[in-house]
Amino acid sequence: MPTALGVAVLAASLVAGCGVLWSDQVLDSPPAPARVEWTIQALPVRDPLGLAAFRSNPCRVLKNEQVAALLMDPPDEVKTSNSDPNNLNSCEWSYYKAGSLTIAILPADLGGIDKRITTHRKSPDRYAQWREFSIDGLPVIEYVTNPPVFEYNGHQRRACSVDLGVNDTEVLNFEYGQVDEAKSTYWGTDRCAAALKAAEFVIANLRGR
Repeated sequence: MPTALGVAVLAASLVAGCGVLWSDQVLDSPPAPARVEWTIQALPVRDPLGLAAFRSNPCRVLKNEQVAALLMDPPDEVKTSNSDPNNLNSCEWSYYKAGSLTIAILPADLGGIDKRITTHRKSPDRYAQWREFSIDGLPVIEYVTNPPVFEYNGHQRRACSVDLGVNDTEVLNFEYGQVDEAKSTYWGTDRCAAALKAAEFVIANLRGR
């Protein structure tokens, strides 16, 4: 007669054979891609996004399950820190096996989203990839700098950036970078898709949804 332990092991084997994963992951299913409109909304921004909560504590702008959705699930080993001592309006979430996400308010001297677009029109060769769209009525640009691969302390780093026009003069930047063979749980090496999803999350969080 099989022991209780043997029955438990057999049951676990059978369930695993049916494709059920025994895991401590936070999400029950992969996150959906960000919902974007494939035309950029013209200025002025009709429904500006308030940044008071972000300025108060940038590292709390993402929920735990959203960090899991963007980087590594479960997110236990993802580190959170202020990414730039010269810009307190920023935060970085990082785990070397998955990648890093930095969210920051861009310096005022870089101008608003309209200036960013005008600069690109004058120097399109600065970017290996550039796309314009909108999320929740806010103007968004997605870009990859040229060259797209940087040598960083003997490692190769790739990144994608998303600029979100929160109002007519301020821009919230999302940069998703990966070094060497890093892959996130749900996005793999699709850094732009992850950065766009981060922007969608933050818009909803700051709007209190």
